[in-house]
Amino acid sequence: SQMPRLKLPGIHWLCERTWAYLLLMGVICLLLQALSADPFTQPIVFTVPVVYAALEYPPLRTLGVCLLYLGLMILGLWLGGVRAPEALTLPLLGYGMSMVLIYAFTRLALEQSAARRRTDALAAALAQERDYLARLVEVTATLTRDLDLVAVLEQVAAAGRSLAQAGQARIWLRNVDDDQSLQLAAVVPRGSGVDLSAARPLNLAQSSSATDDTTLALPLVFKGQQIGLLELSDHVEHRSAADALRLQPFADAAAVAIENARLYEQSRLSATLAERNRLARELHDTIAQGLTAVTMQLEAAQRSFDRDQSRTRARLTRAYDLSRETLVDVRRSVWTLAEPLVDGATLDAALDDLARRFEARTGIAARYAHNGPPLNLDHAAATQILRIVQEALQNVEKHAQASEVVIGVETSPESQRLWVQDNGSGFAPDAPPTNGVASNGFGLIGLRERARLLGGTLMIESAPGAGTRIAVTLPAHAPAPRDDIARVSL
Repeated sequence: SQMPRLKLPGIHWLCERTWAYLLLMGVICLLLQALSADPFTQPIVFTVPVVYAALEYPPLRTLGVCLLYLGLMILGLWLGGVRAPEALTLPLLGYGMSMVLIYAFTRLALEQSAARRRTDALAAALAQERDYLARLVEVTATLTRDLDLVAVLEQVAAAGRSLAQAGQARIWLRNVDDDQSLQLAAVVPRGSGVDLSAARPLNLAQSSSATDDTTLALPLVFKGQQIGLLELSDHVEHRSAADALRLQPFADAAAVAIENARLYEQSRLSATLAERNRLARELHDTIAQGLTAVTMQLEAAQRSFDRDQSRTRARLTRAYDLSRETLVDVRRSVWTLAEPLVDGATLDAALDDLARRFEARTGIAARYAHNGPPLNLDHAAATQILRIVQEALQNVEKHAQASEVVIGVETSPESQRLWVQDNGSGFAPDAPPTNGVASNGFGLIGLRERARLLGGTLMIESAPGAGTRIAVTLPAHAPAPRDDIARVSL
């Protein structure tokens, strides 16, 4: 909307002052009109400066410029000797209409140009918002793929830093020991010398005041309760409330991902604790009691060694038998804890081998039957399935008094099902448990927890005298591998 800047003395000053330019052009037009005295050709020069007036001035001021130029045109004609009224009126009306049209077209061009700029700006903003939403969907989906808390925290910090184009991202979580303070949990980029545990806690009540021109503090809220804070900082001052409003949906999704990972961590630790408790009970009920009985027999034999040789031999024989029984229990426990899935082996082959080794060790007839396509499980999930089968077989050996056991697998497009069925004494599944164990000693809590961690369900069908069937149902497509599932087996 500005006139060309001519690099000549005086011209630059004139171009920067529209009023001076219009006044000079008016004087020139007046002189030309007076010299030509032509009412039909020369006055065209009066219409050209109207374009500049329309570009620079509001409507009323432009109208004043047009009236001035029309007056100068009539004055030029009069000075040129034109006196006839019609010779003065016709140019006045004709070039007056021309000025109106020129002004209208100029304003229309200006409005179209402004509308085009607004449209371009809106299109750019929409494209930017579309890209932001696409990135938001992508990073939100990424956050839900991992259940390791440390990994999720680092992913949230990195994604928040990327979305906000910030220099650094920090995540603060509620302190376990102090519910009113926040502890630093993640920093991206980490940088040298950053010690998360040594960072001073942040007061929860003052956390919202951390927002300023260089820092955004986004609360991480889950089910109406603040669980932490996402802090995004820069070295330049360009943060605003609009930035916080735009990034809050990401913070809400991040809070869900963090809480999901924390709940899974608690579940995993609970499953690990249940597994250790089961092992502790087994060690106490079998190995520890067996070794105690052996020790008591040996002590009694030592006391009767000089007085009664026959009783001493009987007690030594009993101690020997008890030690053999304890050795069997130790081997059974080691067999349960051993890694059953060797790299390269299929789950079908491992289950078949498990049945054969169980029969060879216990004398109980065991076989493996499969119906349908192979099981679709990753290595960690397959290991957990084998753990479930091992525990079920151990229960058969210890409690069922069975002569036959079947390990079965049935797969379909909808689900994958595995079961262990024996023809033993059975039990009442609804009987009140004692210390987390069913009436006949089955570790049902550990079995159900393993199945739940795999995204499946465990069903137990049994009745006194009718044998037992333990079945695990999994989805047709196993979940993505989770390395921390395998840690449940510790």
